[in-house]
Amino acid sequence: MTIEEAYQDYLAAVKAGDRRRAMLAVDRGRAAGFDLPTLYLEVFQPTLREIGRLWQENRLTVAEEHLATAITQSAMLRLYGELEIPQSTGPALIAACAETERHEIGLRMLCDFMDLAGWKTVFLGASVPAESLVQMIRERQPDVVALSASIAPHLPQLRTTISAVRGAAGGKQPLVLVGGRPFLDQPGLVESVGADLVANDAAEAAALLRERWP
Repeated sequence: MTIEEAYQDYLAAVKAGDRRRAMLAVDRGRAAGFDLPTLYLEVFQPTLREIGRLWQENRLTVAEEHLATAITQSAMLRLYGELEIPQSTGPALIAACAETERHEIGLRMLCDFMDLAGWKTVFLGASVPAESLVQMIRERQPDVVALSASIAPHLPQLRTTISAVRGAAGGKQPLVLVGGRPFLDQPGLVESVGADLVANDAAEAAALLRERWP
């Protein structure tokens, strides 16, 4: 099996809304020797992008798009559970979606990648109120805060959240990393929302962080 075949099998299963078939496609990919980063980046990521494209073209319903996301979250959890994760001795990362944002898989992928690199990660998921995020940042004092925005209307809330993070951090300012579709369309947005770094996907984000903390 090639990675392209694994992708096509998984995409077909997800489009059909068939979780069992999707898991079998993942199992076949694992049996062919593909590791977690490869499956994340070359199977799950392009599948979700294709599902998003079909939804934008009104060829899939919101329910079907949500089902594809839920199936992929299950597949990621299953893959992660099979791994032997090294002891967390590296820098600390908190990843969260701002209050209006629900697209969380990219951040989940980033946390999984950094776990494999020995980082201490906290994944808060979708729609995290700014005050709750701020409280955790005060308590844990992370080295990095990763946030995402999937559409441009969510940028004002993201900007507000980053401002709150800056105010909460005090003397130890975390590096703020952002990602999402609006930043792909307009790279200069990273400065306007008050972030330090922007990444096109979880793989690039992980690479940027490893460069800063070799």
